[in-house]
Amino acid sequence: MKKITGVLTALLFSTGLLASGSATAAASNKTNAVEPTTRNDAVIFKIHDVVPVSNEGVVTGCDFIVTLYNRTAVNFRNFTLNLNWRDTVDERFKFDAYVKSVLGEGATIQESDLLGEQAAPKPLAKAITVNAFGTNKQISVKSHIDNEKCYLLLTNADYSVTPCDIARNTSAGEKNVVRSDGKECTAMFQLVDTANPEYFGEFKNISVTEIAEQNQQLHSKDLTDIDVVISKIIENLGVSDKTLTDIN
Repeated sequence: MKKITGVLTALLFSTGLLASGSATAAASNKTNAVEPTTRNDAVIFKIHDVVPVSNEGVVTGCDFIVTLYNRTAVNFRNFTLNLNWRDTVDERFKFDAYVKSVLGEGATIQESDLLGEQAAPKPLAKAITVNAFGTNKQISVKSHIDNEKCYLLLTNADYSVTPCDIARNTSAGEKNVVRSDGKECTAMFQLVDTANPEYFGEFKNISVTEIAEQNQQLHSKDLTDIDVVISKIIENLGVSDKTLTDIN
């Protein structure tokens, strides 16, 4: 009897360890849950695969791809995504500031007179037009920009979406085309940058946060199932003890 009881106790103990391990994993997953990063009601997009284009060894432009995923319930007939990247070079690295810090203000004025007026940096701007973009669809658009500062394309871009033609269903079931202004269009879009974990994977129809919540629910269900198994083992253990006692 003692031997059988010991086996059952060991089984119960190992099952308890399994439950404890699962609970720890679930707690760990909850602690490491990804904070909300993208909206489930937006057209999310990212800029990636930036490749410098050179001519005789000199970079003259940049090829890149814009991938968009339409999580909204809106069907777009067309829209234009306007992208702008700001050149955020620190002031201390500009020529005048450097000369002034090394040689003084007088030398800066002399050097400026010799060199003449410095050319203004080229703005990085690109307008991308997309046609027939339905709900729950993804599209990748190849594009190019004439600028040597390709690294700026991996920084946060300012963007606006205007104009956009939206096809909405009417109460009669017919499609009604509405031309929206820039403010309404832009509000439906969200840029996913390199600081966002969703940038490095394939876009999904729900956010990473929602996927994490679904996984947490699965862990909770597993723990519930384990609790049921433990209860059954305890119940059977009591029955076995009684049976063995009756036999003796």
